[in-house]
Amino acid sequence: MTSTVPELSAVADRVRIAPDDEAVRAQDETISYGELWERAGRVVHQLETLGASRATTIGVHLERSIDLIVAIVGLLRADCVAVPLDVAYPAERLRFMCADAGVRLVIGHHQPLERLGGFTPVTHDGKLVYAVNESVPSTSTEDDLAYLVYTSGSTGRPKGVRYAHRNLTNLITWQSESSSCGAGDRTLQFSPASFDVIYQEVLTTLREGGTVVCCTEDERLDPQLLWDLIERERINRIFVPFVMIQSLALFADAVTLARHPLREILTSGEQVQCTGPIRAMFARMPGCRLINQWGTTETHVATWYRLPADVSSWVDLPPIGTPIRGTQVRVCDEDGRPVPDGTTGELWITGSAVGPGYLELPERTARSYRTDPLDPDSPAYRTGDLGRVRPDGLLEFLGRQDTQVKVRGFRIELGEIESVLNSDPAVAQAVVAVAGTAAEERHLRAFVVPKDAGQDNGQLPDRLLTTLRHSVPAYMVPTGIEVVPSLPRTASGKIDRLALTTAGGAA
Repeated sequence: MTSTVPELSAVADRVRIAPDDEAVRAQDETISYGELWERAGRVVHQLETLGASRATTIGVHLERSIDLIVAIVGLLRADCVAVPLDVAYPAERLRFMCADAGVRLVIGHHQPLERLGGFTPVTHDGKLVYAVNESVPSTSTEDDLAYLVYTSGSTGRPKGVRYAHRNLTNLITWQSESSSCGAGDRTLQFSPASFDVIYQEVLTTLREGGTVVCCTEDERLDPQLLWDLIERERINRIFVPFVMIQSLALFADAVTLARHPLREILTSGEQVQCTGPIRAMFARMPGCRLINQWGTTETHVATWYRLPADVSSWVDLPPIGTPIRGTQVRVCDEDGRPVPDGTTGELWITGSAVGPGYLELPERTARSYRTDPLDPDSPAYRTGDLGRVRPDGLLEFLGRQDTQVKVRGFRIELGEIESVLNSDPAVAQAVVAVAGTAAEERHLRAFVVPKDAGQDNGQLPDRLLTTLRHSVPAYMVPTGIEVVPSLPRTASGKIDRLALTTAGGAA
């Protein structure tokens, strides 16, 4: 249970070579590589004592902290499957995830653990608390899984996405080799624990011999505080959603070469738009490069594009670039056949980036996880994203095929929100749409048709918003709900979401 998995082999080497180097920093606390490895080893021991074995699913319910990094490394060393349980998620969603993944044992902080229900603390190590739900049988998955993350589901049921050690090893090795950062450099830990980017932040940095610097939640949400942290802690690399780059640009007037140490800003999750403020910010940081990455939760990063150092040469909508190592992207027609360069089609990701599929959803897995249309021995994932190959050979992203959307960096299935709304007895029909065009303006709006149009439905929106806040993460709660007599439809009879969001009351 304590053999080193491939994605940790370089970290183990760092522990042997430079055990006293700083590995993780959070506020005023730091730990060295040797301390990180020792504390992660204690996690392995506790898991063994509590009956966990290889491939056992283990919940991680920790706030951003050194403890969180220790738990991530400890679970990888134990070869257990991490199931991140975001402390900001509603209790109902967390309980579903635990039940769906067969989580019997959770590592957490004491106060957040109280929200899970059914879990009893059995031991602790410092602030790390180990809690067990005796009513859940111990569950193991296939041996190769590193983690299991949940993403929004079109049927109202969140999907557990499996990601294997081989996928993670390929990603981390590629990211380290393609980055300008290395030993002694400092990377911000910005991503919530429930998003796969945290593995990219943490494991890439530790593999390189750098320092992971954890921000507070206030710093994560406030661009001015984040700039202060970047300067104070001498951060060299950040992985942030595009909307945060937009926000940072609005507070970048005082940024100078002398004050900032950034060399890389990496973003994924939404179409990058090279606005005037963003161009101005990078013009003041000639030593820092903007890197656009594209992929899905099912594949993590699949392509990348490093924008030119000359900001004046940037196009408004940069491409998503070229595939990472061991990975290919096919542009296919509706039947899964590759189309000629320059033709729009669905983007299929193939090769080393493709994970093993969804947890206990064989039909959905069979629809989305296929084989490479040019190599039947290689796995493929149908993304539902549209794109094409430009004349220069770079891939261009052209939007979504379906109702899965990206808002402020979060991937959202509108159907999951609609399912909650439609379950209310006072609602005849509900639809959720995205309003706003620029990334910083995009937001969710909901429209409901009441079952009884004759009664006073004035309190219905507030009641539905309260229900949503208890059912889905905050980023999935619409900014407003409008009661409408009917929903507009297209000529084919489908709901016209564009008409909803362009109507006067939906802006």
